[in-house]
Amino acid sequence: MLIISDNKKYDIELKELANMLFARRKKIYLKNEIDTDNETEIISLKRKDDEITATLSQNDKEISNLKSEINFKEKHIYKKLLYLIIKNNYEGVTGKWGILTGIRPVKIVNDLKKENKTDIQIYDIFKNNYLLSDEKIKLIKGISDVQEEIIDILSDDISIYISIPFCPSRCNYCSFFSIDINSGKKYIKDYLKNLEIEIRETLKLPYFKDKNISSIYVGGGTPSSLDETELKIFFDIINYNFDLNKIKEFTFEAGRVDTLTREKLKILKSNKVSRISINPQTMNDDTLIKIGRKHNVEDVKKTYEIARELGFDNINMDLILGLADENINDMDKSVDEIIKLDPDSITVHCLAIKRASDINTKNIKATNIEISDYMQKLTDKLNGKNYMPYYLYRQKNMLENGENIGFCKENKYSLYNVAMMDELQSIIGFGVGSASKILNKNTNLLRRIPNYKDVILYNNNIKEIIKRKEDI
Repeated sequence: MLIISDNKKYDIELKELANMLFARRKKIYLKNEIDTDNETEIISLKRKDDEITATLSQNDKEISNLKSEINFKEKHIYKKLLYLIIKNNYEGVTGKWGILTGIRPVKIVNDLKKENKTDIQIYDIFKNNYLLSDEKIKLIKGISDVQEEIIDILSDDISIYISIPFCPSRCNYCSFFSIDINSGKKYIKDYLKNLEIEIRETLKLPYFKDKNISSIYVGGGTPSSLDETELKIFFDIINYNFDLNKIKEFTFEAGRVDTLTREKLKILKSNKVSRISINPQTMNDDTLIKIGRKHNVEDVKKTYEIARELGFDNINMDLILGLADENINDMDKSVDEIIKLDPDSITVHCLAIKRASDINTKNIKATNIEISDYMQKLTDKLNGKNYMPYYLYRQKNMLENGENIGFCKENKYSLYNVAMMDELQSIIGFGVGSASKILNKNTNLLRRIPNYKDVILYNNNIKEIIKRKEDI
């Protein structure tokens, strides 16, 4: 299918919307991407005066024509017409998210609340302007209501993200920068040394003089890939530079159980880590092998029980829907097994086909099911077990136009996840692949200061990285 718009600045979002609606079952092209003479299926969008027209043609024959006055933002009218002409003329279109292509729909609700919009007004905007289903409106409005308490806790604080970019192996769905812990072992000593320099010198900047830190989040990579000696060095850096007694939340992604030992978990606990993630992604042994994990389901259960024995009272577990060859029964099994373990929060991801992931580059088959319908069923099940959705985000190329949702028990939310996903705070990033995102509270806009995404470049250019942060 070819999409031709007379306003090129909307092309990318129009293509993204069509891709989401067809859930990757149809190839979508823009005018400059293919030989248009050979394309038999075309949607054109044109503006004349204060009216926009969308036309669907097949084999040079007009099939459908829609018009709309510009009674909302122009870009949204283009997207609305594209949505409607596809929805009206094609079967099997996944349209519960309407014309929304952005990753932060809850942020829109939060912003509308700041404008003192009533619940009815918010509903009307999402229903009539964004064309969301009632199911999705209820979901994001409910999450926004939960976040009101969290927003008050975050107040004017900032949060810290620290990257440990090493992994024991690369999972086939992953596109994050990481380096194999075995081949990258020679870089770790210098990496930790430079990480300490970056943190220490950055915190000396005047910006931090009157700033309170609400949360620290250690991610990667797989931070627990570090051995016990390296972990102790890392926590020496943290304790020297931060007063952990003043931190409301300290999260450490202990994601892969093939990197965890009782001793490592003891080190985390003794250094005031208050929240950990143990992320199996699936509770099916065959799938764990296919995605590149070096552990089994029993290992997950044993590690979880050790963490509970050591006193961790805020444990998150991640699942991914749509992994290779999994069906509804496989996913049900994973969900039920996780619920039996009774973690404090469960984060459910719909598989996103990332450009740099092995799934994309090696054309690995992903599950083809109605993820959106299953996600609603899963939400109802978790609600029945006292898990409430508290944050949500979407990504490009997600299966069946899905979403990622964080569920938690009462008061077991992640401050960092809400602050970061809904852009409620400035986030200061340290280490490879991180980015500092400075929030202007007056304009509600973010200024981004990125770090290098390569360990060698990071280690060789630490002075430049610190210099960049002088603009904070």
